[in-house]
Amino acid sequence: MDDPLDTDAIVEAPEHIVFRYVVAGPGRRAVAQLIDLCVCYGGLLFLSIFVMLAFAGFEAIAGWKSPFFGSFADAGVGVILVIAFAAQWLYSFLWEGFTGRSPGKIALGLRVVMVSGQPIGFGAAALRNVLRAADILPATYLVGVVAMALNRRFQRIGDLVAGTMVIVAGRPSKAGPLMLWPPPERVELAVLPPEVPLDFDERQAIELFLRRRAALGPARAHELASIMMEPLRRRFGFRLPDPSRTLALLYDRAVNVGRSESPPSSRGAASMWPPPRPPEERRP
Repeated sequence: MDDPLDTDAIVEAPEHIVFRYVVAGPGRRAVAQLIDLCVCYGGLLFLSIFVMLAFAGFEAIAGWKSPFFGSFADAGVGVILVIAFAAQWLYSFLWEGFTGRSPGKIALGLRVVMVSGQPIGFGAAALRNVLRAADILPATYLVGVVAMALNRRFQRIGDLVAGTMVIVAGRPSKAGPLMLWPPPERVELAVLPPEVPLDFDERQAIELFLRRRAALGPARAHELASIMMEPLRRRFGFRLPDPSRTLALLYDRAVNVGRSESPPSSRGAASMWPPPRPPEERRP
């Protein structure tokens, strides 16, 4: 069952292919972290018992004490402390660096990836785990939880600095290209700016709105579209009576102009989203 705080992250590849990931919420991540703590320190406990028994047995068999330690048992304690330090800092780093997943994340179906959707590397894995010390302050991950609550990808400080996010594992869904329907009319093309430079965040926000507007209801969709259009209207000087239609036209021109690898929405096949409106609802 998905965490109620899980949300979507949309990533656009250089080829303009859009992938959607489900970002893991704080609840899932907390349970995964608890499992990792149990695995890490449970394994450390068993290893500590083995080391102490091994050193104590060696001292009993040898019948003499080490010249460097008071006893071999004391040497065993030193070895355990070194192992504990290494386990604390290397456990998550090695798991995530090699696989992007720790045992806790595997159990909860989570994976660490870059915000670009690419697999995490050892550099990012090291950075996000070193900064765990900042996230855990002052206690019980308070700083980390506050940081997660302030951004839409639920990134703690380590994630923000390393450029990573935790997603629900599985093959990302590939969102089909948005097709503009109905096709642009002559009067719209006459006033549409020839170039519409939108950055990635702007394209992502507009696409998310266009894909979900049918579920928002006409009034809510009109309200959100009007809010999103205001800065674009000032920048491009272009606005139609229907702000949703205006956003669709601007998005289509920004994404598809000059692109030949995939069918441009204003000259291509039938609409994939939103579904074509019934004939009586289409404009003449």
